[in-house]
Amino acid sequence: MSQPSSLDAESPLPAAPGSPHGRRLARRSIVAAGTGNALEFYDFAIFASLTPVISKLFFPPGDPIAAVLSTFALFGVGFVMRPVGAIVFGRLADRRGRKVPLAIAVLIMGLTTVLIGVMPTYPAAGITAPLLLCVARLLQGLSVGGEFGTSASFLVEHAPRDRRGRYGAFAFFSSTLGSVLGTVVVLLLTVSMPPATLEAWGWRVPFLLGFPLLAIGLYLRYRIAESPEFEELKADGARAKSPLRALFKDHWPGFLTVIGICVGFNIASSTVQAFVLTYIRSVVGLPAAQALGTVVIATTVGIFLVLAFGYLSDRYSRKAILVFACVLTVLLPVPALLVIGLKGFGAALLGQLILWIPVAAFGGAIPVLFAELFPTRVRVSGFGIAYGFGSALFAGTAPFVATLLIELSGNKVSPAWYAMAGGAVTLVVVITCVGRVRSAGTSDRRE
Repeated sequence: MSQPSSLDAESPLPAAPGSPHGRRLARRSIVAAGTGNALEFYDFAIFASLTPVISKLFFPPGDPIAAVLSTFALFGVGFVMRPVGAIVFGRLADRRGRKVPLAIAVLIMGLTTVLIGVMPTYPAAGITAPLLLCVARLLQGLSVGGEFGTSASFLVEHAPRDRRGRYGAFAFFSSTLGSVLGTVVVLLLTVSMPPATLEAWGWRVPFLLGFPLLAIGLYLRYRIAESPEFEELKADGARAKSPLRALFKDHWPGFLTVIGICVGFNIASSTVQAFVLTYIRSVVGLPAAQALGTVVIATTVGIFLVLAFGYLSDRYSRKAILVFACVLTVLLPVPALLVIGLKGFGAALLGQLILWIPVAAFGGAIPVLFAELFPTRVRVSGFGIAYGFGSALFAGTAPFVATLLIELSGNKVSPAWYAMAGGAVTLVVVITCVGRVRSAGTSDRRE
């Protein structure tokens, strides 16, 4: 083992995660990491919830379906920058620690969210409006690319050995909690404002409300303690000089496994979180307030299911939970959309709850599994970059593909086909790869 530098030697080792002091630090870290995740998905939720309004305001008038497709394409643009953000923030996190990239990520996300709230629309600025929106989405994608892999790794590294699944699940829980918050804000505006007022200026309010979350997130992340595992790595002088080189030289099987699991997970989660609301409003025809209400209730139930599946991944195995998620992703989308198609508040809610079961199972197991596939020295790079590519390829395109399938086939249940195909692909990956891909730094993990 190489000797630590004088600077590294001066850094005291943190309290063990299982000690009383370590548990206090872990709880504080959960709050800090969760706030940033909430801000990240708060924006994504309000953008998805306001898709019908944004499509009218930022694109030329004409074909409504074309406008929705354009907005979903712009939604996907944010995902294109995720791998870039993962590369930039992953290298920083693996070389310098988890704290700094977490703070930078929440700063970029918060500022761009507020900027969207003050942007001119197409009638005022012409083509400049969608271009500015595109730039903002690119910056947000950069931030998200560095956010999820860093925060989930940070949480797992703070966790006691027997509770990693529960701590990791909080990454997805807090992200989706931000989605609930964003949807609730849009719901309140929808029921309290006439449509003309919402389109005139009301749509800006949810974006501007991102500023308080930005301030809180920065404050909390400034005060958090560094990851115990990274501090140990730093004290031992074992940090990778080039995390990217080490990742692709020694840990590419884990990298490919993450992308394979992302196929089913990202399509399923993006379908239920970003597409279903527009589906309920535009295809089924449920009024906006009722549609938003069903999303709030279903998502609230879903995020607590995520924590339950995180607990189960500790008690049983990550692989068992993922197999369960994949099987349900293949079996449930068609009946779920058929139920939603029955129309009415209850049918829309029940259909979404059905879709949430496999998504929650994925969300409870993958943060800890993805972190455990890589040793500490390349963990954020491996987790973040692979997840970034998976998100760009599958989550960002899912709403667009789902809408396009309806347009081309004329079949209102056709979006289920894409989710089912993704679940089948991921099932093969989980069965053949999870348990075989080993990481020198994580031999204690439950597979």
